[in-house]
Amino acid sequence: MRSAIVFAWWLAAFVAPFAATSVCATTVPLIVEELDAEAGAPAADRVVAGDYDASFKAQSYAAVIPSRERGVWYRIRLSRDWSNLRPPVLAIFDPVGLHVEIYEPPAYTAHARSIYSDDGDPGYTRHAIVFILPPMLTAASAIYLHAEPARAIPRRVEVSDVSTYRAGDLARARLDVLFPAVQLATLLVMFAFFLALRERMYAYFVGYVLCLVIYELYIFGIGYELPVMSWLAPMDQRPAWCAALLAVALNLAFSRLFLDLARWAPRINRALEAVSWVFVALAACAMTPVVSRGWWIEDALSVFLLLTIPVLITGAVLAWQHGGRRGGLFLGAWIPALLFVILRVLQLRMQWPLPVWLEFGLPATLAYANLVLAFVLAGQTLSFRYERDVAHRLAEHDPLTGVLNRRAILARLRAEFAKARQSGDSLSLLFLDLDHFKHVNDSYGHRAGDQCLRGVIGPIAGELRQGDALGRYGGEEFLILLPGAGAADAEIVAERIRSRVQEMSMIVSGMRIGLTVSLGVAAVDNEIAIPDDLIERADAALYRSKERGRNLVSTHAGAAQSAEHGAMSPH
Repeated sequence: MRSAIVFAWWLAAFVAPFAATSVCATTVPLIVEELDAEAGAPAADRVVAGDYDASFKAQSYAAVIPSRERGVWYRIRLSRDWSNLRPPVLAIFDPVGLHVEIYEPPAYTAHARSIYSDDGDPGYTRHAIVFILPPMLTAASAIYLHAEPARAIPRRVEVSDVSTYRAGDLARARLDVLFPAVQLATLLVMFAFFLALRERMYAYFVGYVLCLVIYELYIFGIGYELPVMSWLAPMDQRPAWCAALLAVALNLAFSRLFLDLARWAPRINRALEAVSWVFVALAACAMTPVVSRGWWIEDALSVFLLLTIPVLITGAVLAWQHGGRRGGLFLGAWIPALLFVILRVLQLRMQWPLPVWLEFGLPATLAYANLVLAFVLAGQTLSFRYERDVAHRLAEHDPLTGVLNRRAILARLRAEFAKARQSGDSLSLLFLDLDHFKHVNDSYGHRAGDQCLRGVIGPIAGELRQGDALGRYGGEEFLILLPGAGAADAEIVAERIRSRVQEMSMIVSGMRIGLTVSLGVAAVDNEIAIPDDLIERADAALYRSKERGRNLVSTHAGAAQSAEHGAMSPH
């Protein structure tokens, strides 16, 4: 969470100068006039000829506000003569869904353009619709612009010199690339977690981020430059709305699982599930030829978002109250983004101009939200893995000594036995028993006995090779598995263990306790058919060590032969 907050501050610091560059760019004030609707739909040649100049009405700010129902004509003039040696650039911002034709002096020939067309100047991004104007424009020169029916919101219009516009365009391009890049990095990390865990929640999150990235690439105009996504350019803005709708549906599916709403808020969970399917249906509709411009899809998205967001926040609050930390983190991650989503929807519905802080604030807060959730999911994954490892260790290890338990050591023996049979490699087994351990329990107590059991593990393990296995068979008995070791090598290891334990002593409750061990050695040969036969031979060799005085190593070498090593000790 702390890292995510640091990222948010860094992001804000990064965005600010570029946003300022765009706002403070050197521009020439414009006079933008709209043709009166009572003029109807005049022919272009009559408009550019000046027949309707008297019907143009001035607007309070430099923007074009296209109508959903009809095409709109605009007359644009400079407030002063163009005196810069560099040619002027006319830019129309927030161009999603906008198709325009421009007629500039002196020829007044038509130039049609949109962010979906492939005839734009490759020197500029598709963040705006750009036209290079004649260099000798005067205040009296009229530029006529026709906007086809589109989303009825003000689209800011600026005229600046080529250098100024390119500097601002480059700054915007950096942001346009930054936010999808952050999302893609998050997507790749979460996809790796999904491959490792195979949980639906991670799949929904990956799908949501992927659709969000696609939407942002289209909205910023980058998508129409990419090889695969450019194929969808003839479909206008429909791919962007389809991606947005699917992103919302997948995000709702993820949020329901992340917050565990089925447990904490079942009614809200069912409602959000139903709404998510509505978004899926709208996404399918968005890609059909029935939707020419996607306006009603946009309206439906706006309405459902405004209705869904309060429900989702309520569910998160309930999950926070009942389920603890995860609901709080979800709210901390998503509330800034949801506020920007609401502001963006209101801006579209109320036909407000799109400010720079909202244009880049929304993808910035979405990136922040996804980054926070990615941190939470990563932490959850690590926690799951730790709990799984702990459970696995508890299932396979003896709780007192920490070595393999009986079930685990026998499973390892079966596996190594099968491997040795298949490959023909050597395999030996040591059967170890602490001498006079009952006397230790009776004289010093069971607590002291447990300390002795734990104390001999270190010396024993210190004499083993990499790949050997040590397990507690029961009580004070241990099995030591030596893959790749024949009887002679196993005897050497057993003798080292016996000697090492004999040399050690333990201080228990202020008393020094000396310990010894007896060992039986058995190696796999042609007479052994199953792993139990190997255990039986090692046990028989161990019994021989005890019979002959303890603190000994005995080797079972076939049906009738055995060898003994070590110091004799009294019974």
